[in-house]
Amino acid sequence: MLFHSLDYVLFLALVVVLFWSLVRHDKSRLVLLLLASCRFYMLWHPAYILLLLASVFVAWFVGKRIPEAATPRARKGWLLASLAWSLGILGTFKYFNFFASVVTDSLGLLGLEVSAPALRVILPVGVSFFTFQSMAYTIDVYRGSQKPESSLLHVAAWLVFFPTLLAGPIVRAGQLLPQFHAPPRLTPRMAGEGLFLILKGLVKKVVVADFLVVNLVDRAFDNPAAFTSLEMLVALYAYTMQIYCDFSGYTDVARGSAMLLGLELPENFARPYKATSPAEFWRRWHITLSRWLREYVYYPLGGSHVGTARTYFNLWLTLFLIGCWHGAGWTFVVYGIVHGTAMVIHRYFYKRSGRTKTTVDPRWLVVVKIFLTFHFVVLSRILFRSDSLGKAGDVVEVLMKGSTSLAQVSWGLWAVLGVTFLIHWLPQGLVDGAKGLFVRLPAPVQGLVMAGVAVVMVKMAATQAVPYVYFQF
Repeated sequence: MLFHSLDYVLFLALVVVLFWSLVRHDKSRLVLLLLASCRFYMLWHPAYILLLLASVFVAWFVGKRIPEAATPRARKGWLLASLAWSLGILGTFKYFNFFASVVTDSLGLLGLEVSAPALRVILPVGVSFFTFQSMAYTIDVYRGSQKPESSLLHVAAWLVFFPTLLAGPIVRAGQLLPQFHAPPRLTPRMAGEGLFLILKGLVKKVVVADFLVVNLVDRAFDNPAAFTSLEMLVALYAYTMQIYCDFSGYTDVARGSAMLLGLELPENFARPYKATSPAEFWRRWHITLSRWLREYVYYPLGGSHVGTARTYFNLWLTLFLIGCWHGAGWTFVVYGIVHGTAMVIHRYFYKRSGRTKTTVDPRWLVVVKIFLTFHFVVLSRILFRSDSLGKAGDVVEVLMKGSTSLAQVSWGLWAVLGVTFLIHWLPQGLVDGAKGLFVRLPAPVQGLVMAGVAVVMVKMAATQAVPYVYFQF
């Protein structure tokens, strides 16, 4: 069930009505959320609900056992058992075949012919998200920053919560469990903001992301040789905006859906293409993933409170893992290496310059930094989008030809791309103003606005629903 489908609109409406009809019944309300979330997940691959519920039980059970352990060694043992479960799921379903092929190829170079086993299974949707949430919970309990939750129902409702289940944002237990325990509350402002977020997310997905992928991106990356250098560059710009509108659009719908249930989810994007450095880009893009790796990898390794060489290694490793998190393939390995190396280089020259966080750049320098950072991101997207390093090489070869025709870029695509980039770089206050205006409208007028936008989306929608990009991760 895709967020941009009529099925989801009806599903969400039913859940919202039933949820608020149980406003005085805390346990029944959470049971409803859990059952609805399980049903939502089972529409993808029913059998994997057992894997998801097993992860729920492991997180809850270990979370209770850690503070009850008699010795520090026992506490650490429970934590390691939980991490082994979560990492084992990721390693088995997401990375096993890749690692097996790497071992086979490496042994082949040594003259040893080995036939590695291959797992012929479908990747569980959302596995990278719910395993990271589960690990964060047990780590926080171990550290003492999260009180263990005694209720299995609460842990299940958090970990299986349908708006975040498939593609985030990565919501830590401390961000959602207290809201489950508090009396639910839905103000007119929250309802209006929730509807606005859903509307904005659907427009990003249907009107922008799907339009770009169908009208240029897929064709360009499937057959790069059929395009000129400039057309390929425009396709890269289009993919850069497609993946942003696709993923941030999903997050908007997720946050809006939760808001209609009286629940607040963390923001996951902050105008990432306005970043002035690779470091700032990752503070603005997929914020909950960047924060997760910073708090559970970078800081435990010592962060920047160690020697210079170790700091650079910690930084590089964190970005390398971000790349590998996205997929099991050499393109993502190289993608992580490229971004890790860029972060190290940026930090080196930043430290050499003597600049501080309070240093104010002149406007022209800010523009130059945004331009360079943006194009670094655009070019690195070649690795992110290509199916293999060979395909990425084909794209680079086309870019290097120097051919300048733009015959395959339609005026409609120019219009969508231009307006979308313009909105992205406009002041945030304008978007906030539009949201405030929508929230203040009477409910019937809000309904008319949503109906009008729905008509536009139907007119521009692809003939077949396009899955969200991050579902594959």
